[in-house]
Amino acid sequence: MDYNNFNFNMGGPGNFNGFNNNYNYDPRGYNPYYAQLMEARSREKHAMLINCSKLGALLILYNICQYVYVYLYYIIAASVHDGALHLMPWEAVDYLRQHESLVRSSTFSMGGNLTVVALSLMTVLLVAAFPMHVSLRPMLKPNKTHVKNGAKWFPMCITLNIAVSIVVSIITNMLSAAGVTVPEADFSFRSPSTTALVLQFLYVIAFGPLAEELLYRGLILTLLKPFGKKLAVFFSALIFGLMHGNIPQAASAFATALVWGAIAVSCDSIVPTIVIHILNNIFASYNDFADVLKWPYASEIFAALEIVLLFAGVFVICAFGWQLLFKDKKYAMTGGQRCAAVVTNVPMALYLLYLVFEIVKAIWQVNS
Repeated sequence: MDYNNFNFNMGGPGNFNGFNNNYNYDPRGYNPYYAQLMEARSREKHAMLINCSKLGALLILYNICQYVYVYLYYIIAASVHDGALHLMPWEAVDYLRQHESLVRSSTFSMGGNLTVVALSLMTVLLVAAFPMHVSLRPMLKPNKTHVKNGAKWFPMCITLNIAVSIVVSIITNMLSAAGVTVPEADFSFRSPSTTALVLQFLYVIAFGPLAEELLYRGLILTLLKPFGKKLAVFFSALIFGLMHGNIPQAASAFATALVWGAIAVSCDSIVPTIVIHILNNIFASYNDFADVLKWPYASEIFAALEIVLLFAGVFVICAFGWQLLFKDKKYAMTGGQRCAAVVTNVPMALYLLYLVFEIVKAIWQVNS
C-alpha cells in the first residue's frame, strides 16, 4: 500500500466503502458494518502511524542538522578568519567569542543562516526521498496558473497578516504593561555592507521562502493530506507558527499559514505559496533594504503600498475567498481521532514539545 496516497472513503449515507447497510444481522449479534468499520479504522490508524512517524522523524532530523551544521559553520568561519585551522567546535566557538564584531555582523549571521538551512534542508530531502520514499514532486508540478494564483492571493495574505499583527501587538503591549516582556525576532541589518545585503537578499527573499515551503508546506501536506486536507492545513500552520520561536511571529505565522495551506491544498501545489512567501518577505524587508540603500521617500512609498495592498486584500477576500473553502472526504477515523493520532505519535509529540519549550524558554530568559 502506498501510504502517501492513502485515503479511506466511507461513501454516501448508509453506505460504507461499498458495503450496503441493508444486511441481515447475525443472530449471535455479529454486525458486519461495524466489523468493516473497525477494520478500516485499524488500517487508517496504521497508515497514520507510518506517515506521522516519518514526518516527526524528518522534522526532528532538520533541527538536529541545524545544530550540527551551525558548528560546522563556526569551524569554517573561525578557520577562514584566523587563517589557521580550528577543527574542534569548542575551539571555533572560543575564537569567535573573542571576535564579537565578526559574530554580530549581518554578513556572518546571514551567511550562517544560508549555509545551515541549505545543508539541513538538503539532508532532510535526501532522507525523505530515498530511505522513506517521500516525494515532493506532485506538490511542485509546473503549471502556468500557479504563479498567477500566488500573485492573486498575496494581497489577501498581507491583509490578514497585518490584521493579526495589530491584534498581537495590542496583546504584547498589554503584557508589557503588566511587566511581562515578550521576545521578538530581530532581522535588522548590523554592520551593513554589499556582501551582507546580497546574503540578506538570498536568504530572506530567495532561499528562505523556498526552504520553508518545501519543509513546512511540502513535506507536512504530502504526508498528512491523505488523512484529511483540513488536518494537514491545521498542523502545517501550527508547526509553521511554533517554529518561529516567539509569540508575535508565531501568532501571525499561524494565521497566515492557515490561508497558505488552504491555497496549497486548493491548487494541489506549493508553487503558489512559494510565490506568496517570496512577495511577503520582500514586503516585510522593504524598510530594511531602503535604510541600507538610502532610498528616498521610502517610508511614504511603503505606507502607500501598504494601503493599496490592504484594499486589494479586502477585495480578494470578498470576491474570491470562497474558492479556498473545501470539503474533506469521509474517513474511518473521526476528526478527533485523527488529530489525536498526530499529537500522540511519539516523534511528532517530541517535536511539538520541543517547539513549545523553545518559546517558553525564550520568554523565561527575557523576563528572568
